[in-house]
Amino acid sequence: MGRRAGTVERRVAGLIASAGARFYLGKPDVRELLETKFPTLGSVGRAVRNEIAFRTGSERSHVLTSVNLELTNHCNLRCTFCPVNTTMRRPKGFMDGALFRRVIDENPFLDFVLAFQWGEPLLHPEFFDLVRYAADRGVRTMITSNGTHLSPENRAKLLACGLERITFSVDGDHETHEAVRGWPLARLREDVLALVRERDAAGAPLRIDVSMVVDGATERALDTYFADWKGIADRVQAIPRIVAERRTTPCRELWRGALIVLWDGRVTVCCVDSEGLLQVGDARTEALADVWNGARMRELRARHARRDFPALCANCGEYEHPQVSKRFR
Repeated sequence: MGRRAGTVERRVAGLIASAGARFYLGKPDVRELLETKFPTLGSVGRAVRNEIAFRTGSERSHVLTSVNLELTNHCNLRCTFCPVNTTMRRPKGFMDGALFRRVIDENPFLDFVLAFQWGEPLLHPEFFDLVRYAADRGVRTMITSNGTHLSPENRAKLLACGLERITFSVDGDHETHEAVRGWPLARLREDVLALVRERDAAGAPLRIDVSMVVDGATERALDTYFADWKGIADRVQAIPRIVAERRTTPCRELWRGALIVLWDGRVTVCCVDSEGLLQVGDARTEALADVWNGARMRELRARHARRDFPALCANCGEYEHPQVSKRFR
């Protein structure tokens, strides 16, 4: 009975997410993303209440619903559009496992955790143990990976550690992917296919996605990308690259329900904030639930509501492409 009720609930939540993507946001291509983030009626309700706070310009938002935990800002690639190994000035490091576990223990109500921000999460020496820790406590955990650490041993661990979803970064076709990342797409594809086969053979629940950043260097390969990965990945996503553009409207991210904890514990509210310039708290000394509607968050929301944007926000835009919806507009 419980399993059947859960299935019905997921279907209803999926219908609401689909309707929201198409008719409210006007972005039908984000339907699968919303279904992933909000699979239950409770999670939909929390998202709706946060959206109401955004629409009314309130200094407070209903509730924290998710956290990005930056396991590390180290990465073995040097992607052309990523600041990690190009322009990033803040120190490199690895999140203390105790901090990760503290966030999980203090926030059991979270809808999900993204164990990633900048860098490659599989480089963290405790990666599999930390994901298992979260999973054992009922916290849905997802990551984004560059896919360069998919050895047979790591593939087996990914299937066994309790990870709910892994998204691999792919940038178009073979030519554009290697130009952007310096890593052969053929090798990534071979490893992802192996992971899919092993997942299916084991009957493991891990969901496997791909995501592409669209800009002037990759857009010509967008159709090829969708065609090549359809039927292989559970979700094939395209997102616009962040570009310098004058902001004229408040950013939904301040109300949406997400915080970002950098590897050293500093808390920011923006996934674009690679240097932690919009710090609103410190997870080492503050509870994230308190940070969510703390003084710095309330002031930041108030500034956006009156169109008095901090420098980082004032010049934040997204690449225009007719097949790709903007995330922050």
